[in-house]
Amino acid sequence: MPSPRPLLTRPRRAGLLAAVAVYPLSRLAGTLPRPAVDRALMSGATMGIAYQTSAALAGSLTGFAGLAAGSPRARAGQVALVAACAAAAGVAVSARVREQARVRALDGERQSVTNGSIGAVAEIVALASGATALVSIADVLGSELPASVRPTHPVIVTLGTVAAGAAVGIAARDHRFLGLLALPEPPGSPSPEPDFQRGASLPVAAGRSAVVAAGTVALISAEAWGAEALGRMVSRREDPSLLAEGIGHAIIAAGVGLAGLAGFAFYSSRVKVQERVLEAAYAAVPDRPGVSGGPDSRFNFVDLGREGRRFVAQAYTGVELVRALDAPAGDPVRAFIPVSQLSDDPARDAQLMLDEVERLGGFRKNTIVLSAPTGDGYVSYVHTETVELLTNGDCTTIAVQYASVPSAIAFPRREKFANAFAVYAQALAQRAHELNPQARLYIFGESLGSIVSLDSSGPDHVYTFEEFGYVGGLYCGVPIFSKTDQVLRPTDPGIKVSGGLQYVGGRDDATTATAGHINLTHPTDPVAVADPTVLVRHPVDFWGRPHGVYIPVVTFLVHLFDVKNAMNLRPGDFQPSLGHDYRYDTALAVAVAYDLPMNQEQLIETALRERELAWSVRRLLSKRLDAARETALIKLRSWGVDPDTLSERFNISPDSLPDWLHTPAHLIDTHEDYLG
Repeated sequence: MPSPRPLLTRPRRAGLLAAVAVYPLSRLAGTLPRPAVDRALMSGATMGIAYQTSAALAGSLTGFAGLAAGSPRARAGQVALVAACAAAAGVAVSARVREQARVRALDGERQSVTNGSIGAVAEIVALASGATALVSIADVLGSELPASVRPTHPVIVTLGTVAAGAAVGIAARDHRFLGLLALPEPPGSPSPEPDFQRGASLPVAAGRSAVVAAGTVALISAEAWGAEALGRMVSRREDPSLLAEGIGHAIIAAGVGLAGLAGFAFYSSRVKVQERVLEAAYAAVPDRPGVSGGPDSRFNFVDLGREGRRFVAQAYTGVELVRALDAPAGDPVRAFIPVSQLSDDPARDAQLMLDEVERLGGFRKNTIVLSAPTGDGYVSYVHTETVELLTNGDCTTIAVQYASVPSAIAFPRREKFANAFAVYAQALAQRAHELNPQARLYIFGESLGSIVSLDSSGPDHVYTFEEFGYVGGLYCGVPIFSKTDQVLRPTDPGIKVSGGLQYVGGRDDATTATAGHINLTHPTDPVAVADPTVLVRHPVDFWGRPHGVYIPVVTFLVHLFDVKNAMNLRPGDFQPSLGHDYRYDTALAVAVAYDLPMNQEQLIETALRERELAWSVRRLLSKRLDAARETALIKLRSWGVDPDTLSERFNISPDSLPDWLHTPAHLIDTHEDYLG
């Protein structure tokens, strides 16, 4: 049996040094604030990756450089020399790649993924090799020292890593340091100066991150141990070859991949089940005409799916509009075509949509909006309710659901969805102009829905909606992957109109826009600029120009957490131009794009906020009451008590029992108080 390795081997010390060195860099600020847990997760993940990568490379360098015979001091010197050369090469290549990126950025061009990948690998090698060189030099210098002060002693290692981390942390606060990592900002750029995330004190933040980093290292170490064990089984040797160990890694990777596929399949099946589960707040079948799932609809209410049921249940009634506006109003129409009823034939599905709209009386309305939902079928309530308020109910909103999964999962099929949407748009325009020539047609899409709607504008992504007869459109939070937007998006922040599409960065900009087609996207929206290639190259700003700070892995994690926090919403609280939240901007943008009078702006804004809060309260209370009801009934049955016999068997007055014990939450009269 081989002798056990010491606790603080050279590779492990190099990994610790690299992890501590990257910790200050992991606190790079993004476009949005990060909660304390997110900061810890991000820093911990960065430290864990840095540790494992550096430890692995240090082990390889140690093995390579230590092949020659010699004393431990001589072997340490050889490792130091090889590692220093590798670090110098990494720094040289990295500096060259970054300089090329700066030159291209001045011309508004982005470095290639290949070139960026070379630079990213070079920087990782430089970090790991530099850490290995430092600990090896320390071993050379300390080889003759007493064991209590030798560089391998835990106390000395701790002090050294803390000192190194503090030095990097102090340097990272200097803007000159960040300047080495950042591209020059183009003139007129609104992008803020690169900075670091503020939050908990350094010791508290470091403690949180250390926990996450330890977990990351534990997982990676477990994988390495498993690969080694599998390598021994494959090679039938106690000391497996690199090939055998590589086969072990491949087996584990395949197992993880299969587990991921199984998890995805399970998640997809759960989504399909949840689509048919009635939420307590939306379980009542609509009894009013003019909405899908109601008495005039060809679709069963259950078949609409979760978001479809929400969409039609939350529709304003004429009575509610009269109460909100203190003016005459009618019942608006909401048509929702669920994905469960669609086929692979867009023409057939377009006819299905037209039939549903006609059955609901949608073509009798003078304002008709065709909406592209997000991946799971969500349509902005603020947008739809604004249209209903501004038209006094004289409107029809149509949504054709193309998927039932989150947008991130539906994203790869966006081109297929856009092609189908183009068929729907043309068919709707033709039928509407036949049945109601006075009708004004509009397009709406948000997030993935904005890609679907925009990219349906023409085969060459030339803006042709006006040729179809649509007089305006609103596209909120448009990601950079929209092909139409890539063609039309201006590269100069001073240009607001391109190809007939107006670019608006927020509510203030909307006041200068005119009726027509508007791209409403916050320049700081992380979803709009999300790009997985920032793993290996500089990010881009809203106008597609390379900018900002780039650190391998760290920048990617910054963007990942920004996307996660882009929709951190509080019901009824519309924050100005925050992330991927467009509630604050939508009402005014709708009024401008659709050329609708906004005579009671404050009243409408208040109504939108109150109504969103009302429905959120209803959802929360209904869900909790239904859960409490089910828990109580299960407990009673476990006691052998039939809930229907409570009154007569135990002489309990029905008046003393809570209403929710026998009545589903959505039927409790008191809930109607929350409908506004």
